[in-house]
Amino acid sequence: NLYYVGQGKQILNRVNAHFTGKGNGDVYADYKYGDKFTIKMISLENSGYSSLNKLEKDTIMTYNAFAKGYNKTRGNR
Repeated sequence: NLYYVGQGKQILNRVNAHFTGKGNGDVYADYKYGDKFTIKMISLENSGYSSLNKLEKDTIMTYNAFAKGYNKTRGNR
């Protein structure tokens, strides 16, 4: 029940990096040891946001992904 929120221009490459040990090390470790993951993508278009940075920050806050998840920052770093 942990969340990781991220953004990227080449999103499939970014997701792949996390599951092959080139991204968030905690995500990779849990995946490597058999934890199951669900990947959801939120499009900026029609989201009500004008920037990915604001969408990312608010989503990290909504899912508490900094305090009780995989995010190492509150967004955009």
